[in-house]
Amino acid sequence: MINYLKRIALFEAVLVIAILSLHFIAARADPYAFPNNWFIRDDAYYYFKVAQNIAEGHSSTFDGINITNGYHPLWMLICIPIFALAKYNLVLPLRVLLMVIAVIQAATSVMLYRLIKAHLSHAVAILAAVFWSFDEYIHTTVYKMGLETPIAVFSLVLVIYLLAKFEKEWRTKQIPLKRFAWFGLIAALAMFSRLDLVFFAVIIGIWIIFRNTPIRYFLPLDIAVIFISMTSSVLLRTGFEEYNTVYASSAIEATVIAIILKSIALYFFGAYQHPRSTPIWKTLRQTFVAIAVGSIFTAGIYILLEELGMGRNFPRSAFALDFIISLTLISASRLAAYWFANPNRIQAETPLAQFKSNWKTWLSEGAAFYGVLGGLLLAYMVFSHFTFGTSSPVSGQIKRWWGSMGVTAYERPAGSWDSYFGLGTDAYQAALPFTEIVWQVTDKVRNTFIRGADMEGERFFTVLLGFVMVWLILLFLNKRRATQALTNLGFIPLMAGSAIHVLSYTATSYGGAKEWYWVSQMILLTLACSLFFDFVLRPLRRVQYLNIVLISAALLYGANSANRFWHGVDYAMPRGYFPPDRPLMEVIGYLEANTAPGEVIGMTGGGNVGYFIKDRTIVNMDGLINSYEYFQILKAGEGPMYLRERGMTIIFANPRLLALPPYYGQFAPYLVRYSSYGGKDLLYLLEEPKY
Repeated sequence: MINYLKRIALFEAVLVIAILSLHFIAARADPYAFPNNWFIRDDAYYYFKVAQNIAEGHSSTFDGINITNGYHPLWMLICIPIFALAKYNLVLPLRVLLMVIAVIQAATSVMLYRLIKAHLSHAVAILAAVFWSFDEYIHTTVYKMGLETPIAVFSLVLVIYLLAKFEKEWRTKQIPLKRFAWFGLIAALAMFSRLDLVFFAVIIGIWIIFRNTPIRYFLPLDIAVIFISMTSSVLLRTGFEEYNTVYASSAIEATVIAIILKSIALYFFGAYQHPRSTPIWKTLRQTFVAIAVGSIFTAGIYILLEELGMGRNFPRSAFALDFIISLTLISASRLAAYWFANPNRIQAETPLAQFKSNWKTWLSEGAAFYGVLGGLLLAYMVFSHFTFGTSSPVSGQIKRWWGSMGVTAYERPAGSWDSYFGLGTDAYQAALPFTEIVWQVTDKVRNTFIRGADMEGERFFTVLLGFVMVWLILLFLNKRRATQALTNLGFIPLMAGSAIHVLSYTATSYGGAKEWYWVSQMILLTLACSLFFDFVLRPLRRVQYLNIVLISAALLYGANSANRFWHGVDYAMPRGYFPPDRPLMEVIGYLEANTAPGEVIGMTGGGNVGYFIKDRTIVNMDGLINSYEYFQILKAGEGPMYLRERGMTIIFANPRLLALPPYYGQFAPYLVRYSSYGGKDLLYLLEEPKY
């Protein structure tokens, strides 16, 4: 029994077979089930149709008219050969893609299992791998939509897995420069899987280049803290509505300046030395001086830029709030570091002496890592600029434009503190599915403390704080094991990158965030919960037979989870249930019956319709999968004539939506309704305005 349970390869094989088998059953389902029960998100079909067009030689376009870069490049590269099969059958690529995603999911789960087993325990590794493989929310959000999330998660876990191996190697042997270039390539893989993972990719360089100094621990967290501090200081002065519509850009500009200046000040004033090399009071004094100097220079430079006309409106009192907040949080990090650090005092080394002895190594390794990472990013931006007219995806630019409007037809930017920190009840729920247990506890205690239907948020955050405090107490009680585990699991770069990732949306007036954005947070919390269970179960594992019981219980949990997953697949993806002649989407039958072949039809979304409709062309009107030129035209209020000149004669949309920002009613004078379906109108787009 013991030898059986210790055979890691056997568990991995069973897990992979289970994942692939269950997905193979789904892949054989009736065609109708794919757009209605599996790949149901409109956004996924943006990829599918563009990939089909690229494979057929029509360039990077959704409609065959406008070129677009509104997607993450790595997933598009994966989709292109798959959707070359669309010329034979439109459902065939969906079947193939489902299995490709299953392979990626299986590989990710195995890497998580190996990572956690190597650095925590066997039972916890089984729990984590099974949870990631079969949890309903994880599967629905990451793997079932057909979006870029599977390759993004795989890339993240791959980076962390390689970092764990690197952590052992650099302590025992010299690392060649080509290894840093290789890490730059792997970090670029993560970045191109989802471009907003660029922050995590950049921080990885800090983690490996400064591996033998406290800088690797302090700098990533300090960057995240300064980002939080500066933007939240502006928010405290302005409120969310005014921040999103007026101050977001200037807050980000000031944040970039603050990160650079405060990091330099913290280094040269000695706040990046070993926590035990000097008395804690001296470290706190150095931190105070560094933050004060950094804050003064940040304020001075930004005010000067503002006076020269190069800066934007900025609430100057926010600089004082930023000083207080950043000083408090960074000082707290130094206190925590002092507690966790090895009590054997390390000989202090002045910042200048450290810099003189290490700058050549830092420069060469940094050039190898960031040369590859930055070079590939620059190549992508230059290619996009000359090919598409803009260096970044137009979809992200459009959504930030939406966020600056205040009220739009689409989702609004973060409008509360819980959303700002990724804990909202809207699209900014970066901690799901892990906060579900917090909500369950909150529901159970609603009649015992903080009573009242209007106090639900207060109860939630109180319970959440309780969970966090228990986790922190376990960390402090197991500080040596915690330090090793957090280091080996790449917890600090992942945590800092995840925090900055959330703020890159919530602090930049981004409108239209989606639940699948938060992949790094899911991985981070999976590792954090794994560490929690490791601490809780550790006393039991010391008893041989209890350890066997724990592993057996984890395997039973896995079998039960796989069984529940199977029932979900069996229900959603039946075979021989739907008539083969049933239209894949009812709306497509309506459009084909009420429009002529060859018609160019505008829709505010239209991803799935654009993929499945026959002999018609769907043009995306919200701009997310349209051209940068159309984005500029839409902002100028000249969308109707632009689209009419490109052959669009029909619009299928809700006219009330077209009256709101970002459309501002610019289409209304050109529209005549002639039919309705499902809450939308079918409208003629006139050549000349009616009024």
